[in-house]
Amino acid sequence: MKAAVVTKDHHVDVTYKTLRSLKHGEALLKMECCGVCHTDLHVKNGDFGDKTGVILGHEGIGVVAEVGPGVTSLKPGDRASVAWFYEGCGHCEYCNSGNETLCRSVKNAGYSVDGGMAEECIVVADYAVKVPDGLDSA
Repeated sequence: MKAAVVTKDHHVDVTYKTLRSLKHGEALLKMECCGVCHTDLHVKNGDFGDKTGVILGHEGIGVVAEVGPGVTSLKPGDRASVAWFYEGCGHCEYCNSGNETLCRSVKNAGYSVDGGMAEECIVVADYAVKVPDGLDSA
């Protein structure tokens, strides 16, 4: 698939990348669109450390193409988001108190895991927000 990938010299190349297989609790989205956030520029520029090889993007919407084992919150054909907050550990004091964004094991789309500036994107189904069918992706 084509994806916008950070290069070692702090550029973004549209290149071909193969996604891994889905794991328990994950869903595969066929992307409709993905916005550009200033955070994407920080990631590209290496302001938060070297992120060579990561697919940018955390403001996207896609259609669920496939779900992994254990997924009950999404089904194929649903529209869902790719958000900055990709996943927390689920058991620390922050995750248990509704402050998941403070989790010390947090994963962020387009930063610590691949994001939505691609033809396809893997999301953790329980953290992806369903998008109403009538809502314009752009």
